[in-house]
Amino acid sequence: MRHLLFYLLMALLTGGEDLALSYGAGTKTISAAGEEGPQTRLMVASDLHYLSPSLTDHGSCFTELARNGDGKVMEYSQELVEAFVDTVLEKKPDALILTGDLTFNGARKSHEDLADKLARIEEAGIPVAVLSGNHDLWNKNAASFSGDRVTFEESVSAKEFKEIYFPFGFEEACAQDETSSSYIWEPAAGLRIVMLDVNGAAQACSVSEDTLKWLEDQLKEGQEAGDRMIAFSHQNLMWHSMFADGYMIENSREVFDLYQKYGVAANFSGHLHIQRIGELDGFYEVVTSALSVSPLHYGEIAVKGKVLDYSTESVDVSAWAGKNGRTEKELLEFGDYARRFFLDTFYRQAEEKLAGVKDEEQKDRMADYFAWQNYRYFSGCPAGPGDEKLLRAWKGSETFFGMYLEGIAGEEKDQNRITVEFR
Repeated sequence: MRHLLFYLLMALLTGGEDLALSYGAGTKTISAAGEEGPQTRLMVASDLHYLSPSLTDHGSCFTELARNGDGKVMEYSQELVEAFVDTVLEKKPDALILTGDLTFNGARKSHEDLADKLARIEEAGIPVAVLSGNHDLWNKNAASFSGDRVTFEESVSAKEFKEIYFPFGFEEACAQDETSSSYIWEPAAGLRIVMLDVNGAAQACSVSEDTLKWLEDQLKEGQEAGDRMIAFSHQNLMWHSMFADGYMIENSREVFDLYQKYGVAANFSGHLHIQRIGELDGFYEVVTSALSVSPLHYGEIAVKGKVLDYSTESVDVSAWAGKNGRTEKELLEFGDYARRFFLDTFYRQAEEKLAGVKDEEQKDRMADYFAWQNYRYFSGCPAGPGDEKLLRAWKGSETFFGMYLEGIAGEEKDQNRITVEFR
């Protein structure tokens, strides 16, 4: 389980990237006045990290793993995903799109159980389209947890992933790439969606020359047909903040250039677990934060005429628990529980980095400051510099966490909504 320190180290080692973006694009809007015609409503979610309940007894090994992770509410994975499925059924969007890391550790049983849940959505007349994430395929860490023991489990290949999830996008695809699991999907007339896969291909986290050729053919066809086009991927096209290596598609510039050339309006991705919106040369990328991490985000996309609106919502697990007769305090107050779980996780990590601080009260204030600033940043909410004295204390600590806080200080833009015009 990788901690934030590892993420920061990787980002610092990689240096700059070609697709550095303009931050704060979430506040930029383009007027939708005068748009007419039918509206297409999509829901998008990423990084469910679902774990089948058959793979854990919630014993000491599993609870310790969850506690020392990256804020995912793994102990209630089943309930969270059930609540999300019910939310989709209640909202009745025109389609649901899941952009990868569907499972916690790629175990076949988790994939099969999740596919059963998605079948409920399809049976209600709501099409579902999925992509794989880096956690989903050939995962050597696929495991079950019993007491203090870990047992390795079978994962799935790209071929097996497509077989399990065939009804969810692949079956309805109007075009499929032969060398990856990429496909084109049209949930509404005149709306062409690119589902770009880089996890099931021979070149992991990269788009092959063959796939680029296929992609250009599909985009050209869409442009000639006058379609509105948007794209989805698991990994990112742009460099968002400090996070780059392992998070961006390696040859993202080539993909970006194609999207620019043929008028794709935006790319929707995940993987970072951070809510971000970026813009470069009139092209937008929206990173929806992880469904499995507070504030339990999913995105709503409304396409009407030549305008696309995006905003985030949070899964209301507490309402689901009440409707289903659940009595556990954590479930009935799940928003508070998930937020506190995130804060506690990063408070402990910060405390570990402050071992040399002798003043326990100061250490507590600094760790609490880090946890809250990190939470606001992950949530895509304006954070501002916060307490200047505590920020200076962190900067003086000469830790990666201090550098991280300095990097996010002054974030003033809301990253949870955007309006984009199709070109």
